[in-house]
Amino acid sequence: MLFSKTPALLLALAAARSAVAHTVFTHFYVNGLSQGVGVAMRMNKTPNKASFPVENLASSDMACGFDGTQGVSRVQTVKDGSTLTFEFHSWPDDFSKKSLDPGHKGPCAVYLKKVGSAVEDPGTGDGWFKIFDDGYDSAKDEWCTDRLIANNGRLSVKLPANLKGGDYLARPELLALHNAVSGDPQFYTGCAQIFLESKGTLVPKSTVSIPGYVKAGEESVSFNIYYNPEKKPYPIPGPKVAKLKVGASTGATENTQKDGLKPAGCIMENANWCGFEVPSYTDEKGCWASAQDCWNQGNKCYKPYPPTGAAGCELWEKKCQAIDDACNNKQFTGPPNKGKDLTPSQTSIVIGLVMPTANVAQGGDDSPAPSSAVEVAASSVASPSTFAAITSAPAYSKPVTLISKSKTASTSKEAVEAPAPTYNPYLKTVTETVVKTEVEYVTLYNKHRRDSHVRRHAAGLEPQS
Repeated sequence: MLFSKTPALLLALAAARSAVAHTVFTHFYVNGLSQGVGVAMRMNKTPNKASFPVENLASSDMACGFDGTQGVSRVQTVKDGSTLTFEFHSWPDDFSKKSLDPGHKGPCAVYLKKVGSAVEDPGTGDGWFKIFDDGYDSAKDEWCTDRLIANNGRLSVKLPANLKGGDYLARPELLALHNAVSGDPQFYTGCAQIFLESKGTLVPKSTVSIPGYVKAGEESVSFNIYYNPEKKPYPIPGPKVAKLKVGASTGATENTQKDGLKPAGCIMENANWCGFEVPSYTDEKGCWASAQDCWNQGNKCYKPYPPTGAAGCELWEKKCQAIDDACNNKQFTGPPNKGKDLTPSQTSIVIGLVMPTANVAQGGDDSPAPSSAVEVAASSVASPSTFAAITSAPAYSKPVTLISKSKTASTSKEAVEAPAPTYNPYLKTVTETVVKTEVEYVTLYNKHRRDSHVRRHAAGLEPQS
């Protein structure tokens, strides 16, 4: 602990940190396999605010983040006992940036909520139960956020086996405490929409309401991580990790996914938008009609502008331009490459650290049982050198008694920078200024009507069409 600095100075340091980069949940992996950037994820629809924290603990935004009460069209299929990985980035559309400023220290958690429809349920209210949490490790002087940064911004947990099948919302949660003592705890969250394929019968013994599970002023959200002369243990916010019990058997209808599947005929995905093949044609009129159909679909890809970027939209426009070129060259049989799936292949990762979860078997204790973190390698060409290898971690079943030393982003020798990015079809290079804004004007023209697209990164406005 920093006893050499006055509490006033420490508060000033905390306030300064509140202005640095935030973070946002951008990628979701199942057993190390990417589900597509932004796919089946509820995110803030305003790009320049996508990484902002939730600060009003009574707000409905606490459940699934800003705009989180509105479901998206896709739901990802997850098998019983799968490992889920939630990846965070400080910029929603530039994955070369580090995941989180090292000064944003605090606990992590993962919650689930079983719902009738992952697309329709608003997420707010009762039904949430915790399957993992992690606070501060005094032996290593590490917070959960330190471990997340070292693991490439990834928080991985294994689902308890034999959970009841059906639709769920999966909610990762980070809490930054750098300014909590001044009444500014910062929650970062979002929701993945999943369908659990399981014949299990386990359900939580008790659930909590979000918002409502944590309140302003509670010690867990007002804790001074810089000055703790009494060596108070840090209390992780929210309920304890859930105990599970045997519930009613899962019916056949509950174990069959109905909603949120990738639509038949979808040949390009960008977040939750899908592009479909244009009608075939054999004459000039049909050629230009199909070209216009292609551009019309592409316009919808930008509405609203995806927080995770428009790489897929831009790939789709190349298809439209190819049809334009064919029409101009009097090639009136098409479309070119009819039916070709243009969606970039799903990528695999080396999962790295899988956080210890509780023994939530029937009748288990409320507290997390001892467990060791393990290395899990997905079937991938990725090299182990592309992530910070962490081979073990202590159990976090009891309160800790020490609070970490202050390590700012500028002075910490232990701060872990994100690795140099490998090729990713969704990766974009952007210029980072005080206000991150990138405007590009693209005009597409031939003798028929064409649209002009104005793409606004971080402006929060829909592109013109």
